[in-house]
Amino acid sequence: MKGQLLDSARPYLQLFSLLSLTPPPSSYEGSHRTFQWKLLMLIFSCYTCCTCLLSVYVSYVNIIILDVEIEELAVKDFTSALGVVQKVFYIFLLATNSFYMLIYYHKLGRIYWEISSLEMDIDTAFHAFSSHRKHSNVRVYLFKRIGLWIIFLFLAMPRITFALFTIFMTWHEKIVTEFILLELLLRLRLKLIQIQQELTVCEQHVLLQALVQAMRKNKHLLARIWKLVTELEEYFMLPMMLFFLHNGVCILHRVNWVYMQAVNPNDCCRYSRIGHLLILLFNLLIPCWISHNCIKTYNSFSRILHSIRGGSGLVTPQPLKMILMEYALQMEHLKLRFTCGGFFDINLKYFAGIVVTIISYTIILIQFKMQAMLEEK
Repeated sequence: MKGQLLDSARPYLQLFSLLSLTPPPSSYEGSHRTFQWKLLMLIFSCYTCCTCLLSVYVSYVNIIILDVEIEELAVKDFTSALGVVQKVFYIFLLATNSFYMLIYYHKLGRIYWEISSLEMDIDTAFHAFSSHRKHSNVRVYLFKRIGLWIIFLFLAMPRITFALFTIFMTWHEKIVTEFILLELLLRLRLKLIQIQQELTVCEQHVLLQALVQAMRKNKHLLARIWKLVTELEEYFMLPMMLFFLHNGVCILHRVNWVYMQAVNPNDCCRYSRIGHLLILLFNLLIPCWISHNCIKTYNSFSRILHSIRGGSGLVTPQPLKMILMEYALQMEHLKLRFTCGGFFDINLKYFAGIVVTIISYTIILIQFKMQAMLEEK
């Protein structure tokens, strides 16, 4: 848990551990055989079990209330099945997240260790290029993109629904890690741009060799980031898949209830349902948006490579030509993708597909409901 990036993300990881969604950051520090560490993990395990039991009870109460409302509205169609599936998914989602924390605890620790190691290696390898983001700037960067959204949810949850709060936090750890990956990519990209600028005016053979060596280090570090993304995808495959499925079911369920209550003049929760629906959509948009930014930053390395030239002459030196060819081949073969085990890509294109599916479902729902109303009349 060392390094500027993980230190900046520590407050958010501590908040998520308080919500029993990730192990405490302090559990990755120090020896794992001490009495204090064992006591901390025992307390956290009991706390997580209590949270899961509470979620089971809350889902049970919600199912009972759902049955009562369905009886009153006389809508015994797929609404009941959809509501039960949503509640069961909620329990399964939390149970899966808790199971992953227990089984893959050390794998998440290795991801943190690799992030810390990458940050130190980048700073060490390019110490001559001293320009990098200050610690305070990284904290502000994370606060604008994560902290403000969390504060908004804390203020909005009491007016909408408390259950959604935990649903939102499901993607917490992956998103924090993706923000850190984006920061690492931005740092490497900045170093590559600085190398490009130095090569443009480079006329000395010794300096050229040093810059070529710096570019080779940049290439190796970028490959390590690509490998870290694959480890991140492997760890979060099942939780993120369940997160997308659960939010999709919640959205369909919410759209169904919004339509059924649209003609009810005494409905007091109309605007809260719409707010709930918008937050669910934003929950799906945020991981897709961050993944898109990471991929966009990663792909920008290829454009920088194509514009690199050595010195003021027209002929590119042979050592520079070789490393550019190696770098280009690496970029060609190591394509950056964020997926759920290969089932679907997490990007803005997939989010657009989700929106189109919701619109199609809404149109079909309106057609069936209108036909039922006409037959009843």
